[in-house]
Amino acid sequence: MKKTYLFILTMAIITIISCSKDTIDLPVNEESTSEEPIEPDNSVTTPCDFDLSSIKEGETIVINCVLDLKNETINLPKGVSFLFDKGELKNGTLNFPNNGKIDGELLNASLIIKGDAKLSKNEFDFIPKKWNIVEGIVSDEIAQDNTNKLEALLLEIKKLSGNVFKTNKLDAYFKVDGFLIDGVPAVHAINVPSDFHLSMTDNTHIRMQPNGHFRPTLLAVYDAKNITISGGNLHGDRDTHNYNSNFVDSDGATGPTHEWGHTMEIKGGQNITIDGVTFSDPAGDGLSISGIYHYFDPKHIASKNITLKNNKFERARRTNLVISNGREIYIENNEFIDGGVDTPKSKGTAPSSNINLEPVRSKDKVTNELIEFERVSHIYIRNNKQIVNDIVSNPRAGDFQLSHGNGPIIVEDNEMINCGVSFTTTDGVIIRRNKITQGSITAGSADNFDRTDFVFGNEVYENTIITDKTVLIVVGNGVIAKNNTLEGTTGIDIGPGATDKAKGTSNAVIKENNIKASNVGIRTINTLKNVTISDNSIEMLKGANFSMVIANEWNSSTEKSNFIIQNNTIKGVKTASTTGAPPSLIGANYVTITKNNFGDIQINGGSNMNIIDNKIDANIGASGIALSKNPPNSNFSDNDITIYTSKTPLSIQCVETKAGVNLSSSVTITPNNCTEK
Repeated sequence: MKKTYLFILTMAIITIISCSKDTIDLPVNEESTSEEPIEPDNSVTTPCDFDLSSIKEGETIVINCVLDLKNETINLPKGVSFLFDKGELKNGTLNFPNNGKIDGELLNASLIIKGDAKLSKNEFDFIPKKWNIVEGIVSDEIAQDNTNKLEALLLEIKKLSGNVFKTNKLDAYFKVDGFLIDGVPAVHAINVPSDFHLSMTDNTHIRMQPNGHFRPTLLAVYDAKNITISGGNLHGDRDTHNYNSNFVDSDGATGPTHEWGHTMEIKGGQNITIDGVTFSDPAGDGLSISGIYHYFDPKHIASKNITLKNNKFERARRTNLVISNGREIYIENNEFIDGGVDTPKSKGTAPSSNINLEPVRSKDKVTNELIEFERVSHIYIRNNKQIVNDIVSNPRAGDFQLSHGNGPIIVEDNEMINCGVSFTTTDGVIIRRNKITQGSITAGSADNFDRTDFVFGNEVYENTIITDKTVLIVVGNGVIAKNNTLEGTTGIDIGPGATDKAKGTSNAVIKENNIKASNVGIRTINTLKNVTISDNSIEMLKGANFSMVIANEWNSSTEKSNFIIQNNTIKGVKTASTTGAPPSLIGANYVTITKNNFGDIQINGGSNMNIIDNKIDANIGASGIALSKNPPNSNFSDNDITIYTSKTPLSIQCVETKAGVNLSSSVTITPNNCTEK
């Protein structure tokens, strides 16, 4: 909370003409109206005509002159207070034995405060020149001195019971690289202490001194609580970094790819708010959130209850925001721009993303039990905007990548341009009400086919996506995709990405989506188990070849695939048939296709198919069902088929077996209701 201060005089106000010392009451904290630090008016240059040798206990000294302590240590009596009034205290040490107070305006690099003293106000206005911070491009030695001075001052203000550190005009470089101690990046970073608010403005620029270290951190919250960092600009050294450095750390670690440099790191931070900060051009990540010690270690310190709001993250070489260990993290109303893009001086590096959730996990080789070195859960990503400005040059950049994690993980009401969102090994992910332009959603990974242990309960619904590529990919285990509005080349692609065709999509429901597609409305590939595609509305655009392309590599005769396609409605502009829907190409094993309203069907393989009780509106010049290959153990019956014999000179049939195809006796193709027009 911001504070103001009301000075209450308990004696007659004395008009001060020259330097003097007077007794007045101390300020009372109230609500502050100041957003920016105010440079104190040090207009008085007259030397004081008194010293501090005769100060009495409980006295308040008004400094409206220049008091030079001449490098001496002044041992003060109890309860002494110093009040600023355009004067200056310098060149010495004030030693407060008990209950001392001093105005922050009197603090400077030449004045040392010892003993028991507090600031008279909880807010401190930082003026760089008073602390000998050197701005602009500087040597490593000066940048290191800047770092030492700024961090020491943060700690000093905290020690003096100040909890709001306000800075405005600052543009300086800080050296934050060097040998780590126990692998802790915060050793060399500018550390923000607990119970503290670092308040900056748009005029505040904290820059990382260019270096060749593979994992420096500019600003850090390490094992600290109750912190707010607001405003300001944090600049990495991405395009000035020495990527050719063969730096070897004190623990023997090296990093030849130099992708771990952070503009900020929260490690074991709790009750943290980051508000209105701009993170730019890190060699690795913009902001990294992690814990201390492994998740399974009794000493583990989690990062939790963290709010990121109104921030801008831009041009991280690796990832703009990475969370490897943390929970109860709220990411709201931020901008994520060009995560992982190439720049003229440095190439982006994997995973090249705007957000990545990436806890380290593995399985015990003996027991097969999950080992969680890190854990991410209870993540809320809301009302953000992410964009890749030049997607043509950076096709792999951007995206919210939810690589691993435990639910709830909520991604809702975000705007995404030239990028989208994906998840792989997760449970409890909900992606809803997002607006995506020239991006897509990838829901799952083929490697997680039928993996019900901790890949389940993921939902994608009520999103609006317009793109010139595949719109939605559903793969792996445990996805519900419903009520989405999708427009692209392929509307929904189900089961791709498996190097082993026995994998694909399992335990998934795809329903009630509105799809517009210029190539294929819905495609399935590889193996599908317990997958239902139902009640979708598909509009095929001009030039589309197939409404659906359906395959399933299922090969078990003892276990049911439960792959069902039902109650879908497809229309288009293929020909002047009633629906205009392009044909569907089907070559699947163990699929039931029923109660759909679509165009003609082309069978190019598969087996154990039940294509029953559909309304089939053939394209002009096409048969209703055309069998180009023998599909053993399949049933084509009770379909309502319309063909347009009067509008074509070709020989067409409701159900046609192509020349040279010999159907097995296990294939049933009657009865069907055939209407000729």
